[in-house]
Amino acid sequence: MQTRTMRRGLGGALILGLGLAVGACSDNNTSTGPGKTTTYNQVQRLGNPLISEVLLDKRSHATHGSIGPDQDGALIGPEIFGHLVLGSPTTFAGRDSGYVGVLAGALLPDMLIVDTSKDPTAASGAGWLTWLPLAPFSSGYGGRLLSDDVTDLALLAVFGDPFGADPTHTTPSLTTDNVPCGNCAGGPEATTFSTTFPYLAVPN
Repeated sequence: MQTRTMRRGLGGALILGLGLAVGACSDNNTSTGPGKTTTYNQVQRLGNPLISEVLLDKRSHATHGSIGPDQDGALIGPEIFGHLVLGSPTTFAGRDSGYVGVLAGALLPDMLIVDTSKDPTAASGAGWLTWLPLAPFSSGYGGRLLSDDVTDLALLAVFGDPFGADPTHTTPSLTTDNVPCGNCAGGPEATTFSTTFPYLAVPN
């Protein structure tokens, strides 16, 4: 009797196991995954250097950080170029509106651009703003090199004339932060970049 009971129990377990296996291999795709939907809030993004740090009021940093490039023109463009255009009540740079238009094409939408249609062996190659169809850039494909002194480059764009679009208005004393770029080309640590990822030099 005990042997028969054990056999019946084993047989039932075997049938149950086969049923589960068949169910697991079924082509029935009506089952669904977890029903919970998770959403996230974007709090920061980085594109062109110093957009929020230099060209936006502090109160607008959160707006810039929470929107996408497709909204830059409408939501942060007026403030940025209101600060730059000559005659604006809030101006700090006093640039000609024509030059500001050129600058707008370079800085908005706020994205770090890599133009893959450009020749990768071009002289200006990779580097911030080298993708622009303006001298002295035009032949590069953009991106950003570790050796780019983007603080000086951004200040030059605001207070200098890197595009040759406003040669009558430059403020050389405001086109540099006067901080030697130790990890940049020609700096005292120019040879200390690592040859392996992440390629950074020792902080200075």
